[in-house]
Amino acid sequence: MSAATQARLTAPTWLVALCVLGYLACSLQQVVIGHSLGVGLSLGSMLLRLFAAGIALWALARHGVPRPLRLPGLAILACALALGLSVLASEHADIASRHALRYGLELLSLWAMLNLALAWPACLLAAARAALIVLWLGLALAIAVALDLPQAKSLSLAFHVADTFKYLPRVSGFYEHPALLAASGVLVALLATQLLREGYWSRRSWLAALGGALLALLLSGARNPLLALLALLGLWLWQRRGAARAWRLGLLALLGVGLLLGGAIASRYAEITSASREGFLTAFSLGRTYLWAGAFEAWRSHPWFGLGAGVYQYLVPDYTGGRFDRGELHAHNLVLGVLSETGLVGLLACLFLLYALWRPWLSQRGAPGRGWALAWLLALLSLGLFDFYLPFYSFTLHAALAVALLYALYPGARAGAMPGP
Repeated sequence: MSAATQARLTAPTWLVALCVLGYLACSLQQVVIGHSLGVGLSLGSMLLRLFAAGIALWALARHGVPRPLRLPGLAILACALALGLSVLASEHADIASRHALRYGLELLSLWAMLNLALAWPACLLAAARAALIVLWLGLALAIAVALDLPQAKSLSLAFHVADTFKYLPRVSGFYEHPALLAASGVLVALLATQLLREGYWSRRSWLAALGGALLALLLSGARNPLLALLALLGLWLWQRRGAARAWRLGLLALLGVGLLLGGAIASRYAEITSASREGFLTAFSLGRTYLWAGAFEAWRSHPWFGLGAGVYQYLVPDYTGGRFDRGELHAHNLVLGVLSETGLVGLLACLFLLYALWRPWLSQRGAPGRGWALAWLLALLSLGLFDFYLPFYSFTLHAALAVALLYALYPGARAGAMPGP
């Protein structure tokens, strides 16, 4: 990395602090404004809309639609169109429209970050540093809530609903569910590893990220994010097959993940054994097989456009034989979640988006950063195997940052994927 490139991508302290404050402000999902106007608006969501729309408009005025972002932009529009069609076709348009706006904001945030990757890459490095700081701030809040320190629960209610406390002693930090804290920790750890290997972060920052991810996994008791770790370890070992030292390190890491998984299972042993009259997979997955079967039936009943964005979770009892509470659970699988909510049209749009975003690395075997691009694709997809994180801003913002950083760190890859003048 040249000195000029290093200088261009250096994140000043004030920008990191601004990113931390911005993320926390956008996380204020339970601070409601607009009462005087007779409406209830989430302060966090409104601030995120202002950020995403402002960056998108600034980028459009600054550089239009750059060639590397034309295909991703088209794919984002295709996803937005699929959301709109799912709302129009839905029998519950009020619910679908509300959730479609949420998904639409996530798409707009992705577009904003992709433009920042080209126009101001140092901002994304600052955001990555901010993600590490926010992880530890969330852990501090989670520990304070677990210890029942004064005002800790009151403070956390600015970020999530009171129902989140039912998961205690499993903690969630700023997020609605403990699994989101664990997933964000895993993503930050992967970000830190990438930035360490590329020379942007120090080993101290990397260790802080790994420690935060480990603590998040321990305190949350979440199992699904461990699958992403297992998948990444498998990829790492495959790439280093034949290297004895790498395999020894990999086996030690696998042992560590196994211990984490054992701890998560032990912490939820009562829930698992209470379902022991069911099949093994149903008991081990805590009823996810019923949710998967219900989501599949929901898609079969509405194959092209689904039930509508976000609707399945409100109709879960209707598709699972009366099991579960209405409005509480979603499909707990990425593919089934997309199919049940937006149908085959939505799934095709999502696949188009994945292809468009990863095309610079999929189409060039020797593209700079190809290994990291594949690692991120594997991590994000494996997180969707037993859960469905797309409805949550906290996850999609981390994912958008990771993808945008690929575009910021490896300009040679995106340029190589765009032949011609």
